[in-house]
Amino acid sequence: MGYTMESAVADIIDNSISAKATRIDIIIPPVQNDEQKSISICDNGCGMSLYELDNAMTFGGRDSWENRERDDLGRYGLGLKTASLSQCRQLSVVSKKEGIICGGKWDLDYVKQTNKWEYIELTPIECDCIIAGTPVENYHNGTIVFWKDFDRIRESSKHFAMEFNKQLSATHDHLELIFHRYLTGEDDLTKLSIFINDVMLIPNDPFLTKRIPTVVEETKISIGGDYITVRPHKLLYSTKLSENELTRLQVKGPLLQTQGFYIYRNKRLLIWGTWFGLAYKTDKTKLCRIQVDIPNSLDSLWSLDIKKSMAIPPESIRETLKKIVENVSNISIRTFRTRARTKKDVIPYWIRLQLPDGTFSYEINNDNPLLKNLETTLNEKQKLEFNTLIKELSIFLPIMQVQVDLQNGVIISNEKEADCPTKDDVLKKYQLLKDAGISEGDLLKMEPFCNNLQLFTKEANENEK
Repeated sequence: MGYTMESAVADIIDNSISAKATRIDIIIPPVQNDEQKSISICDNGCGMSLYELDNAMTFGGRDSWENRERDDLGRYGLGLKTASLSQCRQLSVVSKKEGIICGGKWDLDYVKQTNKWEYIELTPIECDCIIAGTPVENYHNGTIVFWKDFDRIRESSKHFAMEFNKQLSATHDHLELIFHRYLTGEDDLTKLSIFINDVMLIPNDPFLTKRIPTVVEETKISIGGDYITVRPHKLLYSTKLSENELTRLQVKGPLLQTQGFYIYRNKRLLIWGTWFGLAYKTDKTKLCRIQVDIPNSLDSLWSLDIKKSMAIPPESIRETLKKIVENVSNISIRTFRTRARTKKDVIPYWIRLQLPDGTFSYEINNDNPLLKNLETTLNEKQKLEFNTLIKELSIFLPIMQVQVDLQNGVIISNEKEADCPTKDDVLKKYQLLKDAGISEGDLLKMEPFCNNLQLFTKEANENEK
């Protein structure tokens, strides 16, 4: 069905959240033998009785059209089995409710040998062996999902351990993202803690909500007797972000590819980084991310799949969503235009010229005081070489490579240094050029000095002394 390890683990955690768990431990014992690799997903939820366990271990044990509680993250009654058996050949589930333990196991080898599509009821001793050493051992209520025999990885990779660890790392990042609102304990949600081998996951908010205010008021759209909530966001420009913030925002791809809608079902992220055909992904709109909250009562209208990793907006609201996209896109585009606009009283290093044929050219500004001052110190031969160099540098500006880097979310340090120079660097450069003979008036019209005028005022200089 196309499960990855990360989406499979997330499906199990959905069940834990529906069981009112507040802590989930994912345990991977450090064993050398690939055949003995296992994953235990433990929670302190409400647990299951034998009857409830039988229902959970049965494929389609709950009808998809049954009314679910508003905070239930389940859908088809298939997730536990399909997610688990997409990764391994043995799935064991042991649960405690009011201190009473029960367990069952799906073993695909047993199914093949007996030609019976049924799971095995675990004995009390087998249940105790699975629970031993895990947090569930000390819980009065709780459940452990135990995976063993990872045949998919074994058959598809040359280096089992390397691939296994790679998928675990991806799972770590995936869970921090899709459950970030639960990990934060947002609004009416009970805060959830998830640990992988005792390392607590840190929520990865794709909107940096605490730092970046929402740019447009949220919109509620009525549909199917319920409503969805749309909340647009515009990210800060990359030079305004720390390296760690930018890395966290680049959720499985550069900003260009991860712009678009972020669809949440019961505050659990389902799908992100798509415009659903309502807009194109462009560099000018890469700061746009639109949060859409849908309740589980609208699953059928959104064509939710079994893995809960795909959703399609209903035709009846697409036009409304398109108008919201256009509004937020214009805000993002204005951000880039503002950054690109040169102040009239600033002497730029580069100028943008429109040529007679309608095309544009970027050239080094020959009227820059720094260049003019340098030219006065050169003889005729040196002037010819110097002017030739300036012209060639303008012609061979690597525009295509810069465009590729921007689209791929590459951090270009030149831009960050230009936007956020240190105070010491500005003062040193200012003094160096002043000593070279450039007038103070010209200097204060040049970048970066014009953007840091407070450093050169009388009051600032006196404070500096």
